[in-house]
Amino acid sequence: MSTVLQSPSCTVPQSTTVTTNLYALVEAVQNEVGPENDELIVATVMHLLRAGHATYRWGTRAHHCN
Repeated sequence: MSTVLQSPSCTVPQSTTVTTNLYALVEAVQNEVGPENDELIVATVMHLLRAGHATYRWGTRAHHCN
């Protein structure tokens, strides 16, 4: 017997842009992994920033994360 998985019938575009602030991003990650995982939260947010999945808006002083 084989299992066939159907792709979701979601109409959301492949790439979605959301404008938010850093606090809301950290809060969203924290809601997913739990507040007791501070190191994972920081590592996840840093990964998103370094990989370009989250970017700073134009006009801020910070241009990259080390």
